[in-house]
Amino acid sequence: MPSGATVQHSGVMTTRVHTLGGLALFFGWLLAGAAGCAPPAPPSPAFDGMYVGQDSLVRGGGFLCGLPTRDLSIAIRNGQFDYPFQVVPPRTAPMPVRVAADGTVAGQLEYGTSESAFRREYITAQATLSGRITGDMIEATISDLRCTRRLVARRS
Repeated sequence: MPSGATVQHSGVMTTRVHTLGGLALFFGWLLAGAAGCAPPAPPSPAFDGMYVGQDSLVRGGGFLCGLPTRDLSIAIRNGQFDYPFQVVPPRTAPMPVRVAADGTVAGQLEYGTSESAFRREYITAQATLSGRITGDMIEATISDLRCTRRLVARRS
């Protein structure tokens, strides 16, 4: 066999091995990524009911953070509720919150706002709620780029 044919054959085999290796790496990466993206736990109706309490400011201030303390009533249905997030007080937007079977509560909301009063730059901000229901009490922290609030409410 001429040496040119061997080199050509070798080159074809090398290309096939590199292609197969690349595909194996791609599919391995794809499967690893899919395994790390587990869906959130389904909401649990075990904590359904009406919760009454207060939401207090613990960080931030001024009109953008709202009142220092406000009374709240939250109705949890089918393991879900809408937290009345103060976008630009007194205007609120419903933040969807899920209650897991272990009592963990979590929610998030993206909203548009101005970065400062002097420069009217429109930005997308994110607010999060995280906490837990233990017994008949719900305790959660609500944070955004300007303020942090603490929610404490009891099932009524």
